[in-house]
Amino acid sequence: MVVIPSGSATLGSTAEERARAGIIPLFGDREGPTYSVTIAKPYAMGRTEVTRGQYGAFVEATGHPAAPTCGVHDAKADTWSPQPGYDWTRPGFDQDDSHPVVCISFDDASAYVRWLSEKTGKAYRIPSDAEWEYAARGGTSTPWYWGEAPDKGCALANLLSAGTAGRLGWPKSIGQTFVCTSGRSFTVPVAQYPANPFGLFDVVGNAFEWAADCNTPDNSTAASDGSVRPGGDCTRHYLKGGAFQTPFWLTRHAIRGAPLPADIHMFAIGLRVARALD
Repeated sequence: MVVIPSGSATLGSTAEERARAGIIPLFGDREGPTYSVTIAKPYAMGRTEVTRGQYGAFVEATGHPAAPTCGVHDAKADTWSPQPGYDWTRPGFDQDDSHPVVCISFDDASAYVRWLSEKTGKAYRIPSDAEWEYAARGGTSTPWYWGEAPDKGCALANLLSAGTAGRLGWPKSIGQTFVCTSGRSFTVPVAQYPANPFGLFDVVGNAFEWAADCNTPDNSTAASDGSVRPGGDCTRHYLKGGAFQTPFWLTRHAIRGAPLPADIHMFAIGLRVARALD
């Protein structure tokens, strides 16, 4: 865990930022308006995404079942859909225990933090949207903690690369978007790239991470203290951080990826934990 300091920040994105990134309103409207948040007390965030090894310890201790399906890309049909035979142990690409666990639903993530809390006596949780974004920004105000332009991120994060695009058959969702020239593909072991200013690894790319907030259409109800926003559709939740196969605009700190059902499993979705400090 890493201690995230108290402080204030502006979260969400402006219309100008979204216009520069070419984001369609269907996605972009969820990121606005910007809002101010003040974190009164430090809290802790996972230094990395939860790994396969860590999640495996939870499964071994609890017998938590693997999902019957996980969403993967069908290159022939160029579609993304849940398919049988895939789960967190078989996401469709090679991993070891140092990789971020994927094919994890919001319900799985909730079960994991409950178990971790019981095991340690500490109140672990899925971070709120605001807690996640505040920590990911690391005291910066640009779309990515490294600045305004995405291409610098090719050396700083596991972002969409030519290797991944090729392995996926260059889906139409990638289109003509910029990709990193690297031949790497899919997830990589956590903490292989530099940490952000707060000491967190892989807050951009590698695997999507769940936020605790229920689905709301925009930031108008966001809480100014960084807590989970009230109300919303709690059958669906948002994703943060982007992943190894997403266009770069989906990896900005303000992004609130399409709200997904709490029981869905996709081969690019994992989790990161947070907890209050004593």
